[in-house]
Amino acid sequence: MVMRLACASLLVASWALCCAAQDVGQPQADETPQAHGPSRPKAMTGSLTGTVYCADTNLPARGAQITLFHISENSLGGGGYGETDLEGRFSLSHVAEGDYYVFAALPGYVNLVSSFAQQHLMSMTAEEREKLLAQALHVTISAGQTSQISVRLERGAEIDGNVNYDDGSPAIGLRVGYKLKTADSEASGAQAHMMDNTFFAQIGQPMTDDRGHFRILGVPPGKYLVHVMVPTRSSQHAEVNRYTEMIELQNNGDLKVYVGGAFRASKAEVINVDAGAASRDADITIPLSKLHTIRGQVVLKSTGRPPVTANVRLLYADTKEEIRSVLAPDGRFEIFYVPEESYLVRAAAGAEAPPAVDEESNPETIVASTAQRIIWRIPQAGVDSPGVSVQVTGDVENLTIAVPDPRADKKGPTLEIGPEGVGFSSTVNPEQ
Repeated sequence: MVMRLACASLLVASWALCCAAQDVGQPQADETPQAHGPSRPKAMTGSLTGTVYCADTNLPARGAQITLFHISENSLGGGGYGETDLEGRFSLSHVAEGDYYVFAALPGYVNLVSSFAQQHLMSMTAEEREKLLAQALHVTISAGQTSQISVRLERGAEIDGNVNYDDGSPAIGLRVGYKLKTADSEASGAQAHMMDNTFFAQIGQPMTDDRGHFRILGVPPGKYLVHVMVPTRSSQHAEVNRYTEMIELQNNGDLKVYVGGAFRASKAEVINVDAGAASRDADITIPLSKLHTIRGQVVLKSTGRPPVTANVRLLYADTKEEIRSVLAPDGRFEIFYVPEESYLVRAAAGAEAPPAVDEESNPETIVASTAQRIIWRIPQAGVDSPGVSVQVTGDVENLTIAVPDPRADKKGPTLEIGPEGVGFSSTVNPEQ
C-alpha cells in the first residue's frame, strides 16, 4: 500500500486504535429510490450538539477541538471532528449512528485523547482501562435524532524546561515531546512501553523558543520522559540524488535527547506530574561533544566491490533497538551525530541502483512529463544481515561491512512514483 509523502508524518501520529477511520456523513444501510438513476443507500445519521466549559473558571471553552471516537466491538475509530464557538457551543451533523466517546481539547486543559493509544491501553490492567474509560463521556447517536451533551474541562498540569547545548548556547526551534511511562514497563524492567503524546495532548506541538525554553500544557497526572528532537542531517553528507535523499529523510530520524542528557529512554530521568501542578525541572542539555560520525563502506563478499546501493542500520548492541537507518549509494555511507555507545551496524545490499535523476529535478514533474511509473525496490537490513560491532568514543572512519549478493526473494519496501504522486510502501520492522 503506497502512502503519499505529504501524509507520512500525519499517518505516523494518527489514531493507534483505529480499525478504519469513519468519515462523518458517509451513506450507510437502508435504500431510497432516486428520481434519476438507480437507488442509492440512504445515510443513517444523527446529530450531536453540546457546550464545553472550563472547570476552573466556569466560563465557556472557546475554540476547543471536539473529537468523536466511534466504539466498535474491539476497536476505536475516528468518528467526527468539530470546534466550539465563542459561547463554547458545538454542533456536529451527519454523524453515523452508533456509540461514541466524546473528547474536548483546549491548550492548558487535560485532553483524555492522549491516553487512548494502543501501547498505553495494552499496557494497562483491566481495572486501569475501566477507570480510564469511565472518565470519558459516552454518547449514543440515533438516526434522525439530535443528542446533547455538556463537557467540563479540567485544568491540566504543565511541564516547563530549558534546552541548551553543552557549549552554553540555547537550543532554538527544536520540537519537544514527552512519553508516558507505564507501570507495566517499570515492573518488567524491559524497555518501557511508552506513548508519544505530543500529537494528541495539546493543540500544536511544543517548540523551544529563542531562549531554548518550552512549555507543555494540559498534561494528565503521571510519570513522563521528556525529550527534545535534534536533527541529524549534515551538510557534509555525500552527494546523493533526489530519490535517496527522500528515503533518508524518511528513515534517518531525529535524535532524541532526554532530561538528564540521556539518549535512551531507559536511562532518562523521570518527571513526576501531579494534577494541575507545574513541573519546572525538565531541563535538557544536548551534549554535542559526545556526538560523533561513522563513515564506511559496504562491499560484496563475492567480489570485494561495492553494491549499487545498500541499506545500513545502526542498532544499540544490547537491545538491538534501531537508532538510525541510512542508504549507501555505491556502498558508501555516513551516519552523523552518533552518541557515545556500543552499537551493532548491520547492512544489506540492493540489486537495483537508485533511479537516475538530475539533482535539480522533481520526481513528480518527471513523471508528469514522461507519463511513466517508476518503482524502486529499496534494500533493507534484517536480523539475518551481517553486522559489525562498534564502540563509539570518537569519529569512526573506514568501517567496512561485507555482505552477500542481494537475493531476489528478499523484498524490502518500495519507492513508487506515478501520476498520483510519490509514496513509500508500508513495511514492518526487520528486527521483528
